[in-house]
Amino acid sequence: MRRLYGPLLSVLCCALIAATPVTPGVPKPLLAQVDRLVELLRDSSAVGYPNATMAQSVKGPYDSTLMLAVFTIEGFGGGNNFTQYLAIFSPNEDDKGSKYFSLLDVMPIGGKGSRAIEKLNATSSWNPNSRETLISFEGLAVTGNDTPNNPTKKVTINVVLKNDRLVEQN
Repeated sequence: MRRLYGPLLSVLCCALIAATPVTPGVPKPLLAQVDRLVELLRDSSAVGYPNATMAQSVKGPYDSTLMLAVFTIEGFGGGNNFTQYLAIFSPNEDDKGSKYFSLLDVMPIGGKGSRAIEKLNATSSWNPNSRETLISFEGLAVTGNDTPNNPTKKVTINVVLKNDRLVEQN
């Protein structure tokens, strides 16, 4: 019987590795940062939804690069709800050449009954006079005829990054 434990354990480990969610196009160090944010922002019932994580690099101040991440936490209070968050990171490299991402700010950007970001396709512009980075991307808002989880109205979401803080513009 003990001889079966080794092969059984190997098969189980392979199955767990194969079941680990892989989010295409999102660097592993960024996913690790998003996982940390999920742990900080969730309640005892809510969980992250890693397969819905989206990431995109955009132009930042003085021709720098910023990394955007939109991620989802669902099940707050044990219910059927979700919140999408926008996090912005500064990509860096350590002295060994390993990439890492420093969090600048995070904010709620969508959720059940309000709006949803289905695809992150952001544009950005830097204003040297105001020292602000304007970031714009598309989303869908819930209208009076929509169910809470099925927004249909196309909207443009504008956020400003100033002094490493995100603020949504109306």
